[in-house]
Amino acid sequence: MDSTPMTLLEIAQAASDNNGGARGRQLGRIAERKGLTLSYTTVDKILAGTYTSRPSRRTLEALAQLSGVPVEKVYAAANQAPPQARFAEQLPPGVDALTPEQRKVIIDIIRVFLKDNRTVHRLETEIAQAEPEESQDTYRLAAREPDAEIGHDQLPEE
Repeated sequence: MDSTPMTLLEIAQAASDNNGGARGRQLGRIAERKGLTLSYTTVDKILAGTYTSRPSRRTLEALAQLSGVPVEKVYAAANQAPPQARFAEQLPPGVDALTPEQRKVIIDIIRVFLKDNRTVHRLETEIAQAEPEESQDTYRLAAREPDAEIGHDQLPEE
């Protein structure tokens, strides 16, 4: 079995192939009849290799169902974590007894985490879209990739 990760393009192509070669609006209508949401412009851009946005949960789940690819692999292709149980469902019993001040603290912490997650995703996207040679030169760490032209005894003194 091939363990090479699939791309969104390959998954969208599988969705098209599994539905008689339907693309664009036609594939969107098929998704709608199955109770799924799939924008025809999104699927057209994915199939053309020009999609640069972050796909929504609904788009990824529609592609998983239409392609027959496990939802975890579809999320991996989109470089996203698969959905977890709703946060409210994971809260322990008695959470409603928290004081207003305690609730505010917890909500503020959640907002900080969400903001950090958006920042991390933005930075990861920027790095992924950088030119390969540019990212190697810009982000290379000397400690991990020593310069063969400089010997350990030739390092400048501090």
